[in-house]
Amino acid sequence: MYNQFFSRRYRLLRRATNLLCAAGLLTAAGASGAQLPPPIEVPEVIQNYQGTQDCFPGVIYDPSSIEEVQGIVRDAAAQGRKVMAGTRRFNSQIDAACAGNGEVQVTLKNMDQVVSLDKENHLVTVQAGMRFNDLTAYLREHELGVPMVTELAIFTIGGMLGSGTHGSTFTQKSNMISDYVTELKIVDGKGDLRVVNGEMLNAARVNLGVLGIVVEATIEVESGYKIQAKVKGHRDDDDLESLILDFARDNHSANIAWFPGLGRYTVTTYNKVPLNSKGNAYNAQADVSDFSEYLFGLIFDSLHEADSSALQCFAASLRYTARSSSYFRDVDTGFKKYIKPTGHADLMQHFVCKEPNNCVWDKLPIALQEVAIPFEELPNWIADVRQIVAHSERTCFPLNGIYFRFGKASNSYLGMSSGRDSAFVGIEYTLRQRGEAVPKNYFVNLEIEQMSLRKYGARPHWGKNSVAIFEDMPSRFPKWSQFLDVKAELDPNNIFTNPFWERVSGQDPLENYLTPECNADGQCYCRTDAHCESGTSCQAGNWYSDARICRAE
Repeated sequence: MYNQFFSRRYRLLRRATNLLCAAGLLTAAGASGAQLPPPIEVPEVIQNYQGTQDCFPGVIYDPSSIEEVQGIVRDAAAQGRKVMAGTRRFNSQIDAACAGNGEVQVTLKNMDQVVSLDKENHLVTVQAGMRFNDLTAYLREHELGVPMVTELAIFTIGGMLGSGTHGSTFTQKSNMISDYVTELKIVDGKGDLRVVNGEMLNAARVNLGVLGIVVEATIEVESGYKIQAKVKGHRDDDDLESLILDFARDNHSANIAWFPGLGRYTVTTYNKVPLNSKGNAYNAQADVSDFSEYLFGLIFDSLHEADSSALQCFAASLRYTARSSSYFRDVDTGFKKYIKPTGHADLMQHFVCKEPNNCVWDKLPIALQEVAIPFEELPNWIADVRQIVAHSERTCFPLNGIYFRFGKASNSYLGMSSGRDSAFVGIEYTLRQRGEAVPKNYFVNLEIEQMSLRKYGARPHWGKNSVAIFEDMPSRFPKWSQFLDVKAELDPNNIFTNPFWERVSGQDPLENYLTPECNADGQCYCRTDAHCESGTSCQAGNWYSDARICRAE
């Protein structure tokens, strides 16, 4: 957002840095004189996978050892600079892993190895820069697995712990990898290496990157098994409220895509079978031909611009059809597996794109809003969404429907399911960008978001969503103050503080983002007409009257 503004800031920052370096006033090692890895001395733009979020650090380091990470942090502390760990192409819509303009960015791309494997005690220790799909592949070779699997598995372990990345399971201890961590090694705000376990570990499991730089994690693993999947489309959604909790309770893993504008939903369930079961299938959701990608792009562009609901609902019908048939293929033959597709747990539950940085959704400006609500409240939430949809123009949620996943209560202080069994609810829509057309039925999505936050105490996903949705975050987590106590101990000088943390913690109140037309790009929920773009006014929601929506007058 505001890319032109930040691009100008970046050019000025780059010019200033070059001048300072030429004058000998800025050095790589700063005041501490520590031996550091070679920095990227000319500032480099860091972008997210969509190219919709830019970050402008003053320096980037790619350390290869814990000692180098310690040196970087000590050097930054001596200079009074902020530090944040992230990647150059981060898999988030927001700036949660950005150090801040002119600050110190650290990537752990050179720290991506398995440190040790204890098969007897079912523990693996890995460096935080390791990708999750690389970890699951390594464990599969040893007939082991992580007790949870997320659908998209290209995230780093450190990133997953920072944001609370989750999958869907209600029969395992947790749907977050964070809850299977038994010990962390963290470089704290003084540059010291801390071994974190015990109660402090519950604060660090989901840490937002603000407690320090996680460099190693020890993770519980379990004996390997295979998964048998079942995909079913339901052409009548009248029974959804009465069945949805049982889908979660009665299966190892389940996800549901609901298309309320069509009155349909799909259910994908995964259940354990022995490792020696016949079958070598994999999840092929991302196996899309170049031609299919091209057609999807055309439909996507049309969805954003269309004034009629007809095209949106046609696209939703196509998506429902795709999700209600098997999207599993055989590893060896490439043929689709329609009857009892069975394969290794990780390959069945996560999907990988044709190329690591070439997924169809990377090329499309998609906004993904996801929250977690109390599990038992989900039927009531669905009933309320039915009312919102019924009181609005026909809305079909064409990209992926309304997407449900599940997880048990977590001991983590800031996990989305902290202290309560949770249903995870996600809605995708075409990204709202200032000066561009309003996505069709965007206002229905805003009403659902605000209802989720204010009626159901929803907790937004830390790595997704817009600025506006992170309202009153400290009040949503019973152990927020205890998290702050741990941050004060590990980072007494606030070295690991960035703009995202300042917003969600309330240090930079969301009231500061109530600027003219702030609703136009997700910076705020309107409170007055001034917050809306020209031709619209701030009105109550059609069904949930506490919501405030910018609508045409």
